[in-house]
Amino acid sequence: VTAVIPRRWREGQLGRRWENPAAEVRDGVRIEPVRWLGPHHPSLGLMRAPRTVLAGASVLQVEEEPWTPTALLAMRRRTPAARILFTWENLDRDLPLPLRLIRDATLTRLDGLIAGNDAAERLARRHGFRGPAAVIPQLGVDIPAHPALRTPGPILRVAFVGRLVPEKGVDILLHALASMSAPWSLAVVGDGPERAALERLAAALGLGRRVVFRGTVPHSRVAEEWHDTDVLVLPSLATPRWSEQFGHVLVEAMAHGVACIGSSCGAIPAVIGEAGLVFQEGQSAALADHLAQLAGDGALVDRLGGAGRERVRGLYTDDRIAERTRAFHDEVLRALKRSR
Repeated sequence: VTAVIPRRWREGQLGRRWENPAAEVRDGVRIEPVRWLGPHHPSLGLMRAPRTVLAGASVLQVEEEPWTPTALLAMRRRTPAARILFTWENLDRDLPLPLRLIRDATLTRLDGLIAGNDAAERLARRHGFRGPAAVIPQLGVDIPAHPALRTPGPILRVAFVGRLVPEKGVDILLHALASMSAPWSLAVVGDGPERAALERLAAALGLGRRVVFRGTVPHSRVAEEWHDTDVLVLPSLATPRWSEQFGHVLVEAMAHGVACIGSSCGAIPAVIGEAGLVFQEGQSAALADHLAQLAGDGALVDRLGGAGRERVRGLYTDDRIAERTRAFHDEVLRALKRSR
């Protein structure tokens, strides 16, 4: 396996830079850094896979949206490899004409499609893709041998983990908690442009010390939060330009036996399945009802936590995602062999 990545990358929203100056082998995977041409934005820049990589490849999987120049260039390269695209895009954006033409040309050249959510597959088919497809998330999690050791307490310990932006709906969570009579606490883990406004809202609602804003926590330490968490809430709100594509924090919490509540935004209900509770996005009263239900039923909290672990074990571990991806590669290769 060879992974072709940009030699340098800037992520403006996170204020971070990455550099991968030289090729290397990590755990048997060859990492091949190449030059990124143009702005550090997928729809405006371009990355070319080296000929040496394509020469012996049986599968070429491109993890870019179909409207990006990198995706189209890869699909136009002369190679006997099966051409597979991974896409997260779950909104039918009003793209400029050049990007629409790139998207349509890319989708007609694919031998297979992996979508991170059901909506992404439907959208690709709406725009002309006709081949085999599978819905498989891009990243999995490691499931710990044992769930987080939580001691039952007199209050419901709630957590939100994520970036503090309007579309994450943390204000909905604060309003829901303000209406509850049962005792609770809330840990807000993460930072972002809405933090100051959310702190003011918590004060205006009289939530006081029951809400703690933890700020940014390194991803390697997020697992420590689950020991003091009974329920994770992801109250996302769709906007004209964004809808939850997966909600990876859900599977991280579920893997540790934490009960989960999510809104109906985007892919959240499909990720949670029957292993958690879902409320209509934007409805703080409905969220408050779910929280009150868990506050009064510790056994339900434990059952949902156990169900979440089993759902992750069956669908979302790194090993399971690797198995499903490899099986889909084999399916596409068989179909391509028959067609040739």
